Amino acid sequence: MYTSVLGGLLVVVVLGATSLWVLQDARSRVQLHRPVVATFGGLTVERPEVWAALCLLLVVLFLPLYLVARSAQ
Repeated sequence: MYTSVLGGLLVVVVLGATSLWVLQDARSRVQLHRPVVATFGGLTVERPEVWAALCLLLVVLFLPLYLVARSAQ
């Protein structure tokens, strides 16, 4: 049981750290006038806070999308 709690805590820490990195990176790119923008299904994502929230909720989908959109600029 202790191992499963530790594993769950590790997942939460990694998700939080990843989302904070996305937030910081996206904000720094906005300051450089090079925002990370992606459009899919008629929805455009460009705000750093939205990128971070999406990565926190669905990291498997939105972190790769963020990295691709980031490198396309």
